[in-house]
Amino acid sequence: MRESLLKLTQPEAEAILKRSGLVILPMGSVEQHGPHLPCGTDYLASLVIGQKVAEKVDGLLLPFSPIGVTPFHMSFAGTLSLKPQTFIAVVEDICESVIRHGAKKIVFLNWHEGNTSAMNLAAVSVQQRHPVRVLVVQACYIAHELFGKECGLTHGGELEVLPILAYDPSLVHLERATNPSPPEQARRIDSLRRGRAAYPFLRDIRELAPTGWYGEPQKANPGKAREFLEQVAEASAKYILDTFKESEANG
Repeated sequence: MRESLLKLTQPEAEAILKRSGLVILPMGSVEQHGPHLPCGTDYLASLVIGQKVAEKVDGLLLPFSPIGVTPFHMSFAGTLSLKPQTFIAVVEDICESVIRHGAKKIVFLNWHEGNTSAMNLAAVSVQQRHPVRVLVVQACYIAHELFGKECGLTHGGELEVLPILAYDPSLVHLERATNPSPPEQARRIDSLRRGRAAYPFLRDIRELAPTGWYGEPQKANPGKAREFLEQVAEASAKYILDTFKESEANG
C-alpha cells in the first residue's frame, strides 16, 4: 500500500504528480465510536482505504486533518468538530497547494457522512476556480453497497470494525462492546436521515443511539477485514479511473 505524502521524499512526491497528476485527500472525523473502537475510526478507515486506492490508481495520497464536521457527536467526550466554513477553507488551501505543483485530478475519499455538505461545497469551489477536476468518492457508501446486506450501515458496528482491523487490529476491543443501543430505534431514524426525497438532521447522536453506537461488531474478523479492504479499494479505484477517463474523453 502506498504511504501518504508525510512519509515520501520530495522527489518521490513530484514523480507521482508528473506521472498521473492525481491526488487523493482522505476525509473522516474524530468522534466517539463506543467503547470498542478508536475515536479516529472514520479517518483511519479513509486512510487505510486511501493507501490501497493510491497504489491502484498511481495517486499521491495527501495528509489531512483527521477532524471533520461532526457536531451531533459532541455530547460525547473525545469528539472534535470543525465548523463547515473551517473545513471548507482547509480543503481549499490544500487543493490550491497541490494544484501549484501540477495536480490536475483531485479525489476526496470520505468515510464520514457529516462531512458531505461541506465537502461538496469545497469540491465545487475548487473546480470552479482552478483548471482541475474534482471527484468525491464516498467510501462509506461503497462499503455499504458491497457489504451492507451482511453488515448494515450502522455506527460502531461491523462495517466500521472491518477497516480498523485492516489498519491495526490492536485498536479494536470487541470484548468491550457490551452496551449497544436498541437497533430498532436506530435503524428507523437512520433510514429517515439517509433518505433522498426528504430527510431530517440529527441534533445529537443520542436521538438515534442513546449509548452512542449500535450494530454487531463481534461479527467482524481479520479475514473479512482483508476482503473488505481489497473490495472497497478496488471499487473506489474503478470509480476514479472510469470517471477521469470519461472526463478526459469529453475534454
